[in-house]
Amino acid sequence: MKVTYVLSFALAFAALVSCNEDKKEPVIEVTEIKEEKTFDYNVEQFADIKILRYQIPGWDNLTLKEQKLVYYLTQAGLAGRDIIWDQNYRHNLKIRKALETVYANYSGDKTSEEWKAFETYLKRVWFSNGIHHHYSNDKLKPEFSQEYLKSLMAETNASLEEDAFNVIFNEVDSKK
Repeated sequence: MKVTYVLSFALAFAALVSCNEDKKEPVIEVTEIKEEKTFDYNVEQFADIKILRYQIPGWDNLTLKEQKLVYYLTQAGLAGRDIIWDQNYRHNLKIRKALETVYANYSGDKTSEEWKAFETYLKRVWFSNGIHHHYSNDKLKPEFSQEYLKSLMAETNASLEEDAFNVIFNEVDSKK
């Protein structure tokens, strides 16, 4: 009787186990391998300034309406930029326009030391929103000569009032 009891218990157990068995198909896991790209935050460095760039995670997740809002806020900031330049110093806008005209239209030797000094000066002016240093408010001193700037302006048809031109090189208004 013990043998039949054990045998019937074993059959019942086998039946339960076999009924509960789910036939699962093999699961294939697909994992995306994302290539880690190193993002270079440093754009450029000149004089005492380092230009950095930032990533904007989630930009693609914004709706078109939100992206338009960001665009229009940027445009408003650019419109207000000239107000800041003008408030920082009376000749800033004229000087910026003349320097940008030279930078955009000059087709001469861009490997010379004076041209590199001109580029550095212009970038410092852009960064500081004018001809005065963004922290110390000291006037930025160009490392190129007056004659070189005059020749650049003549070659590119850039114009700048005499007062504004002289302010770049003299000690007048050395502080904001």
